[in-house]
Amino acid sequence: MKYFVTFVLLLTIGAGCKPKVLSGAALQNKLVQTMDEYLNKTPHAGVAFTIKDVVYYAEKEKKLYICQFHVAMHYTNKDTTGIMQATITNDFKEVIRTQ
Repeated sequence: MKYFVTFVLLLTIGAGCKPKVLSGAALQNKLVQTMDEYLNKTPHAGVAFTIKDVVYYAEKEKKLYICQFHVAMHYTNKDTTGIMQATITNDFKEVIRTQ
């Protein structure tokens, strides 16, 4: 019985430590937040970025998301919109801009 309780306790701890898999709106918000942090990490003189939305594809074999962001860029005297493409790792720690 002692071993059974220990096994159940270890199984519960292991299941509780597993990271939660994001999907749907929570995943989109996390991708937008990660890209926003990436764009604002390096200062751009007089430029502010606003991310409107994201279209993404999960690449399970490479463990990353291929994303396309619609971004509004606000310069000191003009505004423009554009599309930025990037790949984001599954742990949301690395952003790689693509052409």
